[in-house]
Amino acid sequence: MNTLLAPQRRSDLPDTLRLPSRDSRTSLLDRLALHLGLRLLLWSTRSPRLADDRRRHAHAYRHQEENARRQRAYFREAGLAPRP
Repeated sequence: MNTLLAPQRRSDLPDTLRLPSRDSRTSLLDRLALHLGLRLLLWSTRSPRLADDRRRHAHAYRHQEENARRQRAYFREAGLAPRP
C-alpha cells in the first residue's frame, strides 16, 4: 500500500520530519568540498595508461605491427596472383 496516498490524520502536533525553514543555498565551503570529492572520485576510478606499463605497451605495439605486416603481405599476394 502506498502510504503517500493514504488519508492523513490532521492534528495540532507539528510534523517532526518537516523542518520549519530550509536554506536552499549551499555554502561556498560545502560546494568546494563537494567539487574536490567529485574530482578525487573521478581520479581514483581512471584507467591506467598503457605507457605506465612499458612491457605491455611494447607487446601490444609489436602485435599490432605484426598483424598489419601480415595483412599487407596477404593483400600483396592476392593482388599479384594470376586470375583464372
